[in-house]
Amino acid sequence: MDMKEKPKEVEGKVEGQKPQEVPEVEAPKLPDTKEGNLVAEVLKKAPYAEGKVRRERRVEFKVPADRIKEFLELASEKFEMLIQISVVDWLKEGEFELVYQLWSVSESVHAFVKTRIPRENAKMPTVMDIWPVAETYEREAHEFFGIIFEGNPRLGPFILEPREYEKHPLRKDFNMIGYVKMIYGEDFDRYDESKTNYVI
Repeated sequence: MDMKEKPKEVEGKVEGQKPQEVPEVEAPKLPDTKEGNLVAEVLKKAPYAEGKVRRERRVEFKVPADRIKEFLELASEKFEMLIQISVVDWLKEGEFELVYQLWSVSESVHAFVKTRIPRENAKMPTVMDIWPVAETYEREAHEFFGIIFEGNPRLGPFILEPREYEKHPLRKDFNMIGYVKMIYGEDFDRYDESKTNYVI
């Protein structure tokens, strides 16, 4: 080839140039500990999930939302107790992150099972059939964040007053000041928008 001649492009590649190899990203190795072996055992049955050991007696899993029920049914074989369902509102990303906190009585290990769903029309399957106590946690998440747990028959007013139901006050876009001014009106006389602290 003439040294002055430009290399030809063939379907997005430069002629004579070797294609770049994309290195494979290996999953982090699990420690040879009680926690590491427990995570490995669960992931062997659920290869669609990710798992890691956070520290002694603390593990974490990340699961696609469409496989969460399947994963939790599997996890319940080792993690007998559901101790909480937490919700994180990632407003800028337009997502809710649900964190199912599980406890293994047999292994004394605390697990965090995380999944993300869109904020709009947020829906998840109930896990009451796996852990009946989930009814309470799902009702709380529904009332404060507006998530619908399909299959839970008791979604409705729970902790908040009737006038507050369906306001979903723990969403990051909830206008707390506007709501307080609407409810208390003239009684909210010590409010000053220029202040960061106020007293009702």
